[in-house]
Formats: sequence, C-alpha cells, structure tokens
Amino acid sequence: MGINDHTTNKLISYYNSFLLKKQDNHREKYKEFYGWFSASTAGSCHRKQYFNVNGYEGTYPDEKSMRLMRLGTIVHKDIADTFENYREEIESKGYELFVEHKVILDELNVVGHLDLGIYDKDTQTLDVTDLKTAHSYKWKKMFGRDIDKNPSVNYYLQVATYGMGLAEELGISKDNVNLSLTWYKKDDSSIRAQKIDTEWIDEATNYWTDLNVALANDSEPIVGDHNTPIYDWECKYCPYHKLHCEGI
Repeated sequence: MGINDHTTNKLISYYNSFLLKKQDNHREKYKEFYGWFSASTAGSCHRKQYFNVNGYEGTYPDEKSMRLMRLGTIVHKDIADTFENYREEIESKGYELFVEHKVILDELNVVGHLDLGIYDKDTQTLDVTDLKTAHSYKWKKMFGRDIDKNPSVNYYLQVATYGMGLAEELGISKDNVNLSLTWYKKDDSSIRAQKIDTEWIDEATNYWTDLNVALANDSEPIVGDHNTPIYDWECKYCPYHKLHCEGI
C-alpha cells in the first residue's frame, strides 16, 4: 500500500466517523421531543412510526448513504445561510422570514423544522418550500419527458405539514398558503421549483390523524396491515427493518 492509499483510507475512515457523530447529534437535537412524530417522516409506514416514536433501536445508514446525505445537508445549510444573510433586506420590504423554523402541531403530536417560509404581511400570503436534492434519474422523473405519474407522496405530505403548522402559528387560512419543493440537482447544480397543490394540507391532516388513531392503544402495528408498509420500497431504507421486521 502506497502512502497515498494509506492517507486516503485514513481520510475515509475519519470522515465516516465524523458523519456518525453527526447522526448522533441530529438525534440529540430532537431528544426533547421524544414521543412526538417528526414532520420529515410524513407518509411513512405506521410500523416505522411506532418504532421511532417509542425510541426503538435502529440501524445507521451505510457509509456511502451517509456521505450522499451529507451533500444534501451542506446544500441546505448554504441556502439557509443565504436567506439569513438577506433577512434584513427581505423583512424591510414587508415580509416575515422563517428559516429552519420549528413547527409544532400539538393536536397531531407532530414537530419539525421547515426549510424556508416567507410571509407577505400585506396580502397575508405564506409561501413555504422544502429543499430537496436529487441525481439526474430522479430529476428526469419529475421534470423530464417521462414524468412519474405515480410518485411517492412523502415529500408532498412533509411540506404540507410545515405549511399547515406555520399557517396555524400565523393565524391564517390554509387557502393563503403556497407550497412547493425546491429541487437541487447534484449532477450540475440546477435548481428548479415544483409546485405542490394546497390540497395536500388536507391529505397531511388525514395522514397524521389516522396515524394517531392507529397507535392510540400503544400496540405494535402488524406487518401487512393498513399502511405497514405503504410502499414496497420503504423497507429497504427503513432503519428498523433489519432489527424488527426482517423475516416476519
């Protein structure tokens, strides 16, 4: 093994350890909301939600996945820093700016942090967007010729949850809320918005209401029952599947 190989292997090892610590810090961030549902898990399998809200042990993402997710985190931070840098200018024009803003929906037992919200005080209109990153394959499914006609709706429910929570905080109607996902293409740094219909706020309300009802008796949802899982692909990426569901 040459010196360069040795250095590279050390770099990879240290970086992976660094990212594991980041994972732990993220969990610590939400420790005060133990027992609450996370808005970022909107649309997830009820069984996954049960394990998460009750503090069950899960597995960490593999090293490659952690590094890819870190790219998304860096983009998120840059966008947040950008708006914080222009906060004074934006708010001097009659807007109220919300960046990485904590949203709490007490009745639904949901908490989360929205990426960006801009409230026009004159028109009482609220724009809420959530930032997502994607490679070219997913980008084509959303904006290319062969648009996916049956996309997974987790992200729609997530941003709708943020919109619902912030509208409630501001005391405005959901009809005054504009929702969108802002996509950042990892391959060439393209940025594009995807408008989300406000009707997803009702869908999000229904999802969280159904989830609360399903878990009301504190019993573990059975695999194969309603919304366990919602999508076949969920199990592949679920941190609880290997420890609590595999083989059932």
